[in-house]
Amino acid sequence: MANKKSNYEIQTEKALLLFPKWNHEKIAKKFNLKLDDNYLYINFIGQEYRLNRLTGSIEHPSKDNTYVNATHNEVMSILDLFDYSKEELHLSESWCTPNGLKGVVNTGNVNGKITMFQKYETFFSDNVELLSYACKKLGGKKIDEADVGYIINIFDCLPVKFLFYEKDDDFPPEIKFLWDENLLDYIRYETSFFAFSHLLQRLAEIIKDEL
Repeated sequence: MANKKSNYEIQTEKALLLFPKWNHEKIAKKFNLKLDDNYLYINFIGQEYRLNRLTGSIEHPSKDNTYVNATHNEVMSILDLFDYSKEELHLSESWCTPNGLKGVVNTGNVNGKITMFQKYETFFSDNVELLSYACKKLGGKKIDEADVGYIINIFDCLPVKFLFYEKDDDFPPEIKFLWDENLLDYIRYETSFFAFSHLLQRLAEIIKDEL
């Protein structure tokens, strides 16, 4: 009996079917992306992806110089930028928590702490020096905030502020992230969590490769 596809897999497959129908030249011009007869290329969290203009598949290079298919978080983040973003885009250069974004109804989590990231908080706490190394490897720009603080590009046009606080006698380790106030001109609120979840995964992968 074949394994039943998850909702994430179904959602990803549906999204990929849409891409071949879009205006690739317009997308490339809007975001200053490389385009050839077969692929559209975009950088996402320190890695180049290629989108097949005929089939819609999205891939990135693997460690052995082959290509692997993008996951749900990668696919939905990239395609949402293309499909959802406003025509005119600019950053406000002011930072805020996800709940502080314009148009977002406050859910009560005013301090920006996301409990779904707890496993990463524990892992990063045990590997703080390597966490800084991983942020730099993703092109992060170090900032003088938190115990580990970097500004990292999700896309070339869209940064995120990643902050990590080490545990102490009174508080557990904590991850915070801040977006530009104009984030929702670029991607949907829900998509911001897909993108940031993939950032955490990439950071963890780099650290594990060094252990």
